[in-house]
Amino acid sequence: MTEEQLKTAFTSPWPFFGVSPHGDVLARYLPYGPVFRWSRNQMIPMPVQGSDLCWLLQAAAEEGHSITDTEPARKTRRK
Repeated sequence: MTEEQLKTAFTSPWPFFGVSPHGDVLARYLPYGPVFRWSRNQMIPMPVQGSDLCWLLQAAAEEGHSITDTEPARKTRRK
């Protein structure tokens, strides 16, 4: 989906499934439900919704990375 199509889907109450230009898999399964993103074989609700999610998509596109790259890095345990 294009960024404009995703922004329309984010602000619309209807279910959708799409892939952003940067490879983020995003979906809303229920009308008026939260938007989820694909991460490590599971769907995780986005921390922001609606117009805030549109802003996050725009900011990530301007910086040249996906929405998932805005998360803090996970710490790995070393033995």
